[in-house]
Amino acid sequence: MQPQNPLVGALASPLEDLLKRINVLEETIAQLRTIDVALQELQTIVGSFIEGIQQGLVLIQDGNIIWANAIGCRMLGYEPEELINTSVIALAHPDYRQKLEVRIRMIELGDVLPTYDIWPFQTKGRVLKQLSLFANRAEYRGKPAILSIFLDVTEDKKLNEDLTLRAEMLDLVSDSVFLLDMKGNIKYVNKAVCQALGYTQDEITSMSIMDLNADELKRKAEIRLKTVSSQKESRFSTVHMRKNGSRMPVDVRVKVIKRGEQQFILGVVREIIPEGLQDI
Repeated sequence: MQPQNPLVGALASPLEDLLKRINVLEETIAQLRTIDVALQELQTIVGSFIEGIQQGLVLIQDGNIIWANAIGCRMLGYEPEELINTSVIALAHPDYRQKLEVRIRMIELGDVLPTYDIWPFQTKGRVLKQLSLFANRAEYRGKPAILSIFLDVTEDKKLNEDLTLRAEMLDLVSDSVFLLDMKGNIKYVNKAVCQALGYTQDEITSMSIMDLNADELKRKAEIRLKTVSSQKESRFSTVHMRKNGSRMPVDVRVKVIKRGEQQFILGVVREIIPEGLQDI
């Protein structure tokens, strides 16, 4: 029997310990590689989501834009590299810059502000756009920052202002004006309708036009509703019921109109006053 080398015996324990450490290290490296792959996949998913959403996204720090997604850049008319390090305050309409600067400082300090707010911004081509903004405090590289999501509502705001103006004009008309969907649900009435029938705006816009017709005339109203056309105005007489239960004979003119891709029924109603009462 050969005598055991004392050097080998002395190194056996440290070698075993080193092999164990190497095995642990290899397992750790394998886990890190798995995590790295997962992080890359996650970054790809997040990147696809950010570029796929229809809202603009910007990250603001010290008042400057330090990152923006592609759609946000397109909304403002800039290339991504042009927006980086650009003052977000300088992009706002001059009349609102001081107010926006104060708002940004408040958000950086952690103040909770209204969820969405509409601000006028100017594009690179000096076109004024109304942007609906949501902003929240974040942290980037150890400093306060703001992540803002925004949507171009220029056309919507213009449409709402147009509809408001038209509604105000219709409220000056003495005839009753109804806007119905194609099923007869009441979507809008002017003030004359409420005054004539005794309902509030909220009450009447939760009703169907059938609810206003006298019981014995409801069937005729259903038939007429199905025959209303966009080609020709229909005219007929019926009886509407007031909130207090009294009857109001009316002359009705209706026609189908389009708003974008949607169809509506526009009705103009005038009370029929007996001849003997017209001059009273």
